[in-house]
Amino acid sequence: MSKSICVPCLRFDRHRLRTAAVPLVLLLCAGIAQAQAPSAQAELSKAVTLHQSGHCPEAIAAYRAFLKMRPDAAPVRSNLGAALAHEGHYQEAITEYKQALMAMPDNYKIRFNLGLAYYKSADVPNAVKEFEAVYADLPLDDAQRPRLASLLGECYLRQGENRKVIDLLSPIGDADPNNLAVAYLLGTALIHEGQEERGAEMIKRILQHGDTAQAHMLMAFTRMKANDKQGAAAELNRAIALDPNLPEAYSLQGRVAFISSDLAGAEKAFRKALAIDPNDFDALLLLGSMLREQGRIEEAHPLLERAIHLQPKEIRVRYQFALLCLDEGNDKRAASVLESLVKDFPGYTEAHRTLASIYFRIGRPEDGREQRKVAESLDATIQAQNLEIGKTLRK
Repeated sequence: MSKSICVPCLRFDRHRLRTAAVPLVLLLCAGIAQAQAPSAQAELSKAVTLHQSGHCPEAIAAYRAFLKMRPDAAPVRSNLGAALAHEGHYQEAITEYKQALMAMPDNYKIRFNLGLAYYKSADVPNAVKEFEAVYADLPLDDAQRPRLASLLGECYLRQGENRKVIDLLSPIGDADPNNLAVAYLLGTALIHEGQEERGAEMIKRILQHGDTAQAHMLMAFTRMKANDKQGAAAELNRAIALDPNLPEAYSLQGRVAFISSDLAGAEKAFRKALAIDPNDFDALLLLGSMLREQGRIEEAHPLLERAIHLQPKEIRVRYQFALLCLDEGNDKRAASVLESLVKDFPGYTEAHRTLASIYFRIGRPEDGREQRKVAESLDATIQAQNLEIGKTLRK
């Protein structure tokens, strides 16, 4: 099960790190244009000029007109992808980048932009795949390596892979203690993994640059790990006062409110987090689960569906999505989700118990009895372990 409390967004130089596609072929296009017929050359020159001046919708039309005449011009197709991504048309951009890569498979700039398009469309697994490929090919002294590592580290954190974050970013953090984005991501992963002492070192690094929201967020994570809800709330209030647009602060604030039985406050905080970052996993999962339990199924569905898309292997979201399917009357889909879940996590007692109930309901009594037997066996094992712990404590 993921140990993540919530997933941070990069706030240090965030715009440059997350949104800047690598310039690729605006200069190359001049050479391509020289080899074209006059009409193609004019269309490409117009597209490049429009793109450079920030008129992306018009540039998209011009690039497409050129590519009708020269569909094999891979650099131009990559430029079209960049213009589409700039306008938020990420799926179309992905298509163009992938076609460009078929002709230029070793071009790491196109691959990075493809990863960035996947990232912006919330397809984190595919973003990781492309970013890892680029990172493996970049020379160790390449100036873009720390930037890419931070972006890849954030993707790992979004997937709850804290150990990968630590392994990836520790060398970079040691080499550059002033890299605050790395310190924040690394500190979050360390605290989630129970390495509070090293996490505290990251807090110190950030505080050396002033009283920041990120430092208070890390301290809030630490307070939550210690079950200090009041202390966590105070740190979160300070973080929000310093940066009111920090989605992870509202996400963790919602969690604190939820475990304090303040459901209205929790919903408000989760919705605030999602208004800033629609891909905040914890806000999606916890708000979706809360709404489902309140019978607000139509509101819960898109939230849990997006959460399971972001972390398809995460145990909590898989179980909640199965319960959502049950609430919607889709027993077969719920059974399918739970079958996959108990295969991956055979010790998840409640999943076995729920699956047993479904099997009895859909006319599979033998399978239902088998799942119920597994759940009872797991319960007995837990009870025996608790008795043994009790005996040890009484000695």
